[in-house]
Amino acid sequence: MRTRTTHRVSLAIPRAVAILATLAAMSRPVWAQPPAAAPGTLRLTVDEAVKMALGDNLDLAADRLDPEIGDTQVAAASAAFRPTLGSGVQRNNQLQPPSNLIFPIPTRTDVTTSNVGLNQRLPWFGTSYSVAWDSSHTDSNAIINAFNPLLRSGLSLNLSQPLLRDFATDAARAQLTTSRLNREVAGTRLKESAVRTAAAVRSAYWNLVSAQANVTARRTALQLAEEFVRVNKARVDVGQAPPLDLVSSQAEAASNQEQFIIAETAVRQAEDRLRLLIFDTTDRDVWRVTLEPIDSPPVGMVAIDVDSAVSNALRDRPDLERARLSVSSADAVAKLAGNQRLPDVRVNASYQASGLGGTEILRSGGFPGTIVGSGTVTTFGSVLNQLVRSDFPTWAVGLSVAYPIGHSAQDATFARNKLEKAQAETRVKSTEGRVIQQIRDAAWKVEMNAKRVDTSRAAAALAEQRLDAERKRFEVGMSTNFLVIQAQRDFVQARTNELAAVLAYNLALVDFEALQRAPPPGQPAPSSAPSSPVTPSVQAIPQGAARSATGTTSLTGIPGL
Repeated sequence: MRTRTTHRVSLAIPRAVAILATLAAMSRPVWAQPPAAAPGTLRLTVDEAVKMALGDNLDLAADRLDPEIGDTQVAAASAAFRPTLGSGVQRNNQLQPPSNLIFPIPTRTDVTTSNVGLNQRLPWFGTSYSVAWDSSHTDSNAIINAFNPLLRSGLSLNLSQPLLRDFATDAARAQLTTSRLNREVAGTRLKESAVRTAAAVRSAYWNLVSAQANVTARRTALQLAEEFVRVNKARVDVGQAPPLDLVSSQAEAASNQEQFIIAETAVRQAEDRLRLLIFDTTDRDVWRVTLEPIDSPPVGMVAIDVDSAVSNALRDRPDLERARLSVSSADAVAKLAGNQRLPDVRVNASYQASGLGGTEILRSGGFPGTIVGSGTVTTFGSVLNQLVRSDFPTWAVGLSVAYPIGHSAQDATFARNKLEKAQAETRVKSTEGRVIQQIRDAAWKVEMNAKRVDTSRAAAALAEQRLDAERKRFEVGMSTNFLVIQAQRDFVQARTNELAAVLAYNLALVDFEALQRAPPPGQPAPSSAPSSPVTPSVQAIPQGAARSATGTTSLTGIPGL
């Protein structure tokens, strides 16, 4: 009986060896392709996940509205330079009581007037003009009238041209400039949001891959621990080991069972984080779709060109673009304030033409005479010809000058705006320095994680050798249960650390690429651009809801980080 039991123990040892070999193979950062997808499973690559996020991410969809909002603001500012056309028609009937001693009769006057006018502020040189045409038809029994009915028409043209203040710029043009700058700010926000979303998706994808690999490693570790429990139980049954060895191996198996449960939960959490980024999550069915990543994280070391990355970031970073736009805004506001300090010198010119006609009243006798009939009839067309020929023109040209005495509010505003422009230029330099530091820091992290990969692989290989040696010593009775368990634990941890180092390296690469095109999440926005009592400054259009950080290199469910 004892011999048969001993034989059973000897058979259990090779099973443990096989599990150790499987663990060693599956824990290495070599990712096998998953099997065919089950129903309700979405198999996707990392690039496909990014493409889905750029199309369906709700936060990004909200951010896409910011440029459209900016377009409406530009259109509203441009409306100040659009011509305004107005017209009107009015009829007035009046009957006055006989209040005149010379003409003691009631006076009736019926007047129909119409007018059309056009006025516009031009977007150049501060010029404004207005053109108006009006006409009237008057029917009256007034004795002193020369025509009844009386037809009258008039044409007027007015032009105002500033020569100093409001010539180079004015409030309306400054408003249009800042509206266009705000539109560009909205474009940089959208570009930044797209870069951050893509980086967040890549990070979430690799974290899901890591979490699934951790489940595999934890499952294999659990199988190894359970097999060692069976080995110790057989040894206790035949009296080759004390019961405490069985208890310690069972405790180790229970600990591995706990880690396996935690790893499975981490996979579900990682899936939800990726779902939130790539789906329109208002559709509740997407929460039931199982995500199956099919890409393996590349393990090849990438050569980092820090100088080229810095140049790319200084050229493409949206936060730098916004800082430079703030300088442009400050410059526009300072130009407006400086222009407003000048004297208000304007040339005003006007031209008026009149035409008159109707049915002439013939009189005889002294003043006012007796109406004896009707004379020449001047038609409305003839009245209009008088306007065209300028038979009765009136010209007026004038110069107006206004200048405040003493220190004006415009002087103080101009001094403040110059300081704000200098401040904005300094902030551009500060932002450039911060960008360079961030790129260099990301590059050092890539290099650090590359070295971590090398050291963790070496540690894993040494842990495997130690476990193999400890197992062989245990088979010949030269090692203890505690040392084998400790070697198994160290081996599993070393393989997990190797996996974590590979994932951390690839996530660092994601950060390094993203930081060349967008600032890190949570970076404080530059202070607002200069303000003006006339023209609003470039304002940062609110960004969409916060999303996952691109700088995250922690691996959910992976201990040892």
